[in-house]
Amino acid sequence: MNNWKKYLINVAGICLYILGFSTNVMPTPKYQLAQTPIGYCTVSDPTDSPLNVRVRPNGEVIDTLENGAVVAIGVTDGSEGENWTRIIRPIEGYVWAKYLTDCKYKY
Repeated sequence: MNNWKKYLINVAGICLYILGFSTNVMPTPKYQLAQTPIGYCTVSDPTDSPLNVRVRPNGEVIDTLENGAVVAIGVTDGSEGENWTRIIRPIEGYVWAKYLTDCKYKY
């Protein structure tokens, strides 16, 4: 991408920020593997606040999910511990497992 295009993209981003628009856009890897969910759960945070979605367990918050949202559970190696669950939809990240209810697993 030439410098002119990079400049225009930066200016457009700054204008959107000034106007109050914000996004949680994360770069997509060039080659992304398809992920098949192993189950689905419903968000049920007893604090009645949105559930934080984190980039890794105890990591940076990248988004939130409202109560009632349905999330797709992804495969893990268990290294995140029993308190965290990896989700792959509607956003990819980790959530506090105890705030997921009505889980239905495919396998």
